[in-house]
Formats: sequence, structure tokens, C-alpha cells
Amino acid sequence: MTTAAVSSLTIRRAEPRDAALLAALFCDAAMLPFTLIPPYSSAAHWDKRLGEYADAACLPLVAFAGEALVGVLLLRAFPNHVRRKHAGVLDLLAVRPDHRRRGVGRALLNAAIRAADEGLQLRRIEVNVPRRVDYVDPAPTPLERFYASFGFEPEGVKRCELAHADGYADSATMARINATTMPAPPSPALPAAKRPRRSAPVKVVIRPATEDDAEGFAQVFADRSAALGTLQHPYTTAELWRTRLTASGPGNRQAMFVALVNGRMVGNAGVHPVSDNPRLRHVCGIGISITTRYQGLGIGRMLMNMTLDFAERWANYSRIELTVHADNARAIKLYESLGFLHEGRHRDFSFREGGYVDALFMARCTSELSATRT
Repeated sequence: MTTAAVSSLTIRRAEPRDAALLAALFCDAAMLPFTLIPPYSSAAHWDKRLGEYADAACLPLVAFAGEALVGVLLLRAFPNHVRRKHAGVLDLLAVRPDHRRRGVGRALLNAAIRAADEGLQLRRIEVNVPRRVDYVDPAPTPLERFYASFGFEPEGVKRCELAHADGYADSATMARINATTMPAPPSPALPAAKRPRRSAPVKVVIRPATEDDAEGFAQVFADRSAALGTLQHPYTTAELWRTRLTASGPGNRQAMFVALVNGRMVGNAGVHPVSDNPRLRHVCGIGISITTRYQGLGIGRMLMNMTLDFAERWANYSRIELTVHADNARAIKLYESLGFLHEGRHRDFSFREGGYVDALFMARCTSELSATRT
């Protein structure tokens, strides 16, 4: 247990016994506007959520003033993601209204940063800072200035990311980089894209993926070029993909598709919700990969068109987002042509071929959702 340098404030790791106290804390509507917490979240919700931070690489912190819970911070790392082990996301920092401006938030964030630097080995910590629905001022909000005082730098703005009672709000993305943690050089640049040789027209079949495609997924990502353009790596197994394919399906608003040439898988794409949080129910992420030999032949566009059709016309997603390595010019050009807009740039986003590489984050919003910002 750590006692902070704020009078009578105690900060410790959150435990399952805190679930009921957290539920009671967020019954106050004043706690919701600058967080992603759904209203009237139950103790069972918080018990499940705290379980998601049980790994030693994650950091759930609570602050007490005497016996009263007055603040909470949730820092999520990626212990099972081989190429993002250096990164963490600050999912939540909230302080009870009557204890704001008393140093509680600053004490919680100081404790988290100290742990990240001294033991968790997190090089990159990112945070999405919700804005008011009606916020149009280009200047940083007070909360953004608060994070900036800890070394967080702006990376972009995600449009219409969070549902509020009166519409959809943007969120500013910020990140703090500790360059002395897990040091490595910049990633080697992607090889220059080669124009495919002229050949007979390729007959491509695009269809939903099944569990029987697991071996094909592993073979696609064994192609180093396919792995370089995604967050996968060339050593995935068929069993890993079988597990993922089993979890995918339209019933949970997920879908995976494959591209076949002469019965052989040469590419794949997927649509997945970014969260089970109801305030993010309108948002999904997509990913795509094509083996080297079949890049530049229009197969990526065919896969993207099917994922967009599923996401917008059937699964009712109105914000579709993606990340793409900043040096993947061919993919960026494809996404731009399909209506994806640039929203920002994540520094040191992933680890690729021995070094760190930045990623652009882009999104396509339906016209109805975009209208909420005007």
C-alpha cells in the first residue's frame, strides 16, 4: 500500500472487494461525461472489469480519503500482444466531484507513471480524452492540458468516438513516450512496393471465413510482407487462428472474410467491435492483409468493400476505424480512396523487424454520424 503526498489520501491496487464501491461511485451522473463508463454500471460489471486488469502488466488503482473511495485509475497493457508489449492505454482516470482540484487525479497519475517507468517497462502510454459534444475550440481542453503537464503530447482527434446523452463527442488522443524504456532503433522502412507483373486476369472468390480456414490464415501471415503490414507476426499457428475464428461471427457483430485464388487463400479481412462498452457500440475496427504475390491486383479493395458492406449495412456501425503503419503508402492510398480520413499519428505504435514504427489512425464515419458534429 502506498500513501500519497496528499493529506490523508491512500492509493493502492484495486481488488474485487472494491467492485461495489466503484459501482456506487459511478451512480453519480457527474462522474460520466469525461469517462467511457456506462450509466448505472453494476457491481457485477465492475467485478468483471477489474478481472480484466488482473495481469501484473496492468495497473488498476483506487484512491481513498479515509474510508471513502474518491478516485480510480485503470491502466491496461498488452501482455499477450507480442508486438505491443511496450505500450499501455490509460482507460480511466476519474475523481469524485467533491474531491476534484485537491490533487487526487495528479496523485493517481503520478503513481501510475512511476510504476510504468520503474517496473512495468511501458515505453508508450496513450490516453483518449473525451471532449464535450459542443466543443469546437481548437485549443486544448483543461483535461488535455492536465495530461500535457505529465508529458503527454497530442497525436490527433478521433471524431464522434463516444456516445453522450446529447450526441456523439470527439476524443483527443495523447501519448507519453519514455524513450529510455525498452530502447530500440526505428523500424526498417517497408520495401518499396513493386508493380505486379502483367498476367492473365485473376479470378478471386471472396467469402466468409470458417474454422476450416485456420491453416490458410497461418500461411498468409507466414508471408513476411503480410505480417509487416499488420500487427501479426510470421509465426502464428493454425490453432491460434482456429480459436479466433471460433469466436468470430455475425451474432456478435464480428465477421472475417477470406480471398481465394484457385482455392488457395491469398488474403483476409475482419470486422470487430472495439469494445463491449455500450457507449462505443457504434464503433468497429477493421484489418486486412494480402500475401506479397497478390498485392496491387485489386484484391484488397474487394475485401475492403465486403467488410464495409457488412459493417455499415448489416451490423449498424457508423464509425469504422483502423490503424496503418505510416510507411505503408499503398494501403494508405486504398483507405483514402474508400473515404477514410486521417485523424492522427501514433508514435512508436508497434515493434516491427527490430525497431519501433509509427502508425496513422484513420476512420470513416457515416453521413448521419458526421452530421452530429455540425
